[in-house]
Amino acid sequence: MSALVRSEGLVLRTRAFRESSKIATVLTRRTGRVDLLARGARKPGSRFGAGLEIGTEGEFIYYERENKSLWTLSSADILRSHQSLRENPETLTLLARIMKLLAHLSQPGQSNPGLYNLTLAVLNALETSKAPDALHDLFVWRATALSGYPPRIDEVCLVCGKSEAINFSVSQGGFVCSEHSQGEKNVFRLNIQERDILVRLSDAPVGEIKGKLSSTLSRLIRQYASYHLHADERLIPPVTPHP
Repeated sequence: MSALVRSEGLVLRTRAFRESSKIATVLTRRTGRVDLLARGARKPGSRFGAGLEIGTEGEFIYYERENKSLWTLSSADILRSHQSLRENPETLTLLARIMKLLAHLSQPGQSNPGLYNLTLAVLNALETSKAPDALHDLFVWRATALSGYPPRIDEVCLVCGKSEAINFSVSQGGFVCSEHSQGEKNVFRLNIQERDILVRLSDAPVGEIKGKLSSTLSRLIRQYASYHLHADERLIPPVTPHP
């Protein structure tokens, strides 16, 4: 039996299928990650048009079949194309990284509204941002938290409760004082400004992230995500130094 499903979604990736079709991997708001067969999508004048471009936000109608992992796409109507992100090499690279990490974090049949909404907010902000790398770092930081690994960022040592802790332990997932960071691997020693920025990254509106992050914070975020998500550099590439 099959059921007709309508859901908003984001195109994570596509791949060719046979001579004229595509398989689109879509993160849907309703049913999590799905693989959709778009018959004839590679033919000139296909009804799917640009609706299957990476990063496109759309409304998808598809046939869900029991005991099948590949479902049939009926239509893909664009809600927001994010075309400008694909036209700029820098934002295209960041878009591809975000979509790849989403594919890793999302699961079939398991919706994650928080992660979905975060992605929309970041993609929308990327279209006009003058600090795209910072938005990507924010996405990695918050996506890790929304995937079950929220850091402790209450500015006190998570071991003894001492205030003014500014060292961040990747493995323990929070701030530790000087005493309890001794001998600890993967500890980042931050200054007060970096600590405050890290706290702000966790709860500030996405559109308010304006400036670049220090290389220390970028490395911290990537190491934290890699450690807790068991992700390698293909998913979370090392930070690229700014000139």
